[in-house]
Amino acid sequence: MMTTEHPLVMNYLATVAREAAGLSPERRNELLADLEEHIAVALAEESTSGDDGIRAVLTRLGDPRTIAATALGDEPPAPPAPQVSWVRPVALLVLLVVAGPMTVLNAFPVLGCIPVIGAIWLLWASSEWLKRDKVLGTVAALAPLAFGVAQWLIPAGGISLGLGALFIPLGLALLAFPIAVGVYLLWAAVRRS
Repeated sequence: MMTTEHPLVMNYLATVAREAAGLSPERRNELLADLEEHIAVALAEESTSGDDGIRAVLTRLGDPRTIAATALGDEPPAPPAPQVSWVRPVALLVLLVVAGPMTVLNAFPVLGCIPVIGAIWLLWASSEWLKRDKVLGTVAALAPLAFGVAQWLIPAGGISLGLGALFIPLGLALLAFPIAVGVYLLWAAVRRS
């Protein structure tokens, strides 16, 4: 049996590896290779290769926790993993969902402008989305508002010509469009982060 494959040496190296888990894999492998080489050289110089000789070499080498702590102190901290921010994408989704019914159903047509403006501002002020996503979100926010304005601008006589039947399916589509775009923008923001 090679002396570095002795259970005492293997246990020592495993303890160092466990304690040095915060190191990058390359740095941890380099540390373990250096320790293994140092142990092999020290054991070759010892007159005995029994358990007592191996314990003496490992004791002179130092405590595995101390070695790992020293190595961790030498390595710069790893950059933190990017955090997925759900606040803006979810807020945008809520604004798009609220803006549609408020403008299409004419429940609160003037108040419907507030979530539309908020959605557009939130969309263009953040860096979560690409320009094409921002344009799509802007169209989705403005489409229900344009429909609400069109309802006011078409004279009452236009509805008697059969245009009124178009308003119901178009209105439902314009309620679903901002929601679908909001879900897409939420997915795009999470995917890019």
